[in-house]
Amino acid sequence: MKPEEVKETVPSVKIETRAPVYYECPACGFLSADPRFGAGEVDCPLCSAPPDSRRCFPPERLRRLDGRIRTYEADGDSEIVVILVAAFLETLLEDILDRIMETRGADVAMRAAVLDAQRAVGQRISRLFPMLTKEQFEDAAEELGFRDFPKRWRALRAARNSFIHDTPYGGAQESIDAATATEAMLLLDQAYKLFVLINNRFVADPGRHERIVRG
Repeated sequence: MKPEEVKETVPSVKIETRAPVYYECPACGFLSADPRFGAGEVDCPLCSAPPDSRRCFPPERLRRLDGRIRTYEADGDSEIVVILVAAFLETLLEDILDRIMETRGADVAMRAAVLDAQRAVGQRISRLFPMLTKEQFEDAAEELGFRDFPKRWRALRAARNSFIHDTPYGGAQESIDAATATEAMLLLDQAYKLFVLINNRFVADPGRHERIVRG
């Protein structure tokens, strides 16, 4: 099949051209896409901290990777897109779990030990996330407006695993089509929004700023 024929089989959907930009309040961890917040024109709406040293999310290293993924998608490298997006989403999950543990007082060594003991993404979603938040990941996603995200993410991981793992019980997948790569890009765009909402629900803590002020 010619490349132009492949593209015709993919549903017409809007994929963003670049990663979104969020800004993080260093005092409480709140994330916002408001450019006034990022420019330091307004105080933090959650903890009222002054606009000082606000950081961008995702960080530059992930933005560079995001840019490469979008280049591969534009070039039609579906297999690379799916593999990299699956890894990228796991990185976002690890980041949010680390943030949640930090908010709850865990130091770097403890956070590293917990994440090392729970390496599989399925375990991190089904066991570690509920242990830290007292809520299932699927329930949190639904409450935040992303009900189908966990199921679609599982399907993406399954497609990635079938392609890169040659197992006697699962059957190898010889290729990954453009439609799966498009779905991966949609999940990537949605993941930013979902994980920012999860951050603001389970990580952002105005009390952290108050403790700093009290010294």
